[in-house]
Amino acid sequence: MNKSKEILARHRTRIRFRGGDMDFVFSYMLGLADQLTGHGPPFAAAARVRDAKASDWRREFGRLADRARAHAADAATEGRREEARQWCLTDCYANRAALQFTDPASTEFAERWRRMEDAFADAMRWWRAPVTALEIPFDHASLPGYLLRIDEEPRPAILMIGGGDTSREDLFVFVGLAAWQHGYNAIMVDLPGQGRTPARGLTFAVDMERPIRAVLDRLLGEIPSTTHVAAYGVSGGGYFSCQAVATDPRIDAWIAATPIHDVAELFRQEFGAALRAPGPLTRLLLALAGRVNEAAEVNLRRYAWQFGTTDFVGAVREVLAQARPVDLDRIGCPALFLVGEGEGRELHRQLAEAEANLTARGVPVTVRRFAAADGADAHCQVNNLRLAHAVIFDWLGEQFGR
Repeated sequence: MNKSKEILARHRTRIRFRGGDMDFVFSYMLGLADQLTGHGPPFAAAARVRDAKASDWRREFGRLADRARAHAADAATEGRREEARQWCLTDCYANRAALQFTDPASTEFAERWRRMEDAFADAMRWWRAPVTALEIPFDHASLPGYLLRIDEEPRPAILMIGGGDTSREDLFVFVGLAAWQHGYNAIMVDLPGQGRTPARGLTFAVDMERPIRAVLDRLLGEIPSTTHVAAYGVSGGGYFSCQAVATDPRIDAWIAATPIHDVAELFRQEFGAALRAPGPLTRLLLALAGRVNEAAEVNLRRYAWQFGTTDFVGAVREVLAQARPVDLDRIGCPALFLVGEGEGRELHRQLAEAEANLTARGVPVTVRRFAAADGADAHCQVNNLRLAHAVIFDWLGEQFGR
């Protein structure tokens, strides 16, 4: 693995960095910023980041967060509500960006996470957004999340399910804001392995339908007037949501970017070469990768933490040993599958398999493919979330008669 290599193929159009992982993360942060703060702040920070240098990235996005917090305090003191909200959002998502390449074992990680959550709460208050924080008991701990409830009127709701890189603050951008704008309620929760749940002893598992069931229980308990429920899964959430719709009949519609029914095969295709190498050799190669690609090394360490293993290879081995394919025959709700041409080959294959299965059984399925020319070819359409939202809410309107 050198600077030009990446952990996963997630986009094709390079924006700023030669290293694929850092460039994708930058594209991800631009996608979030496009909905909230504009592209200016992340571009200003990235201008001083050397390729694949996680330390540069943390420093510059940390400085951006510090400046934004100071500006937010000044605006709040002078009663400039709109500007205070804007700077709070910049503070929140600059901290979020810094966290992407921060060791979860470090004190900086915990402090940045606290700052991100505090800034998000401040931004929601300035915005007067109908968003409340919640904790959902699960196993020996709880799952942190946000509930977006517009009013007391009967409405459909969206159950947002993130992946391996998401936090609940990300999920607000993936669906919360658009749901609010389109008249839908939404629940956005960090499942085991996501956000800071590994610090609570909750790590990724092969039965993610269990925590999703707990989230859905909470949604319907909080808003019993819910008319329909749509599950929307992105990245690894394409697998988690697939597990949920196959086992929970309360879900009326399924959106996935992209659908994954066999996560073990996905890991086998993506990481098979590393796993076939002898154990000591694999660890040596990963260590050498870190020397030339600091960003990839930090990412691998964070993924291991999320899986509750000592190294990333151990996490992959656990998935291969324990994960079982989802029975597609058990899925009966209408589905919308989103995929960009920059996605990996195995994701395209599994989408085609799911589409064929549902179609053969008469289950309505819609597939929307995005090209690079659409500006939406990246993983989960992070480079054009506005277009993804347009497609999603047009489709939901047809399904739920809105």
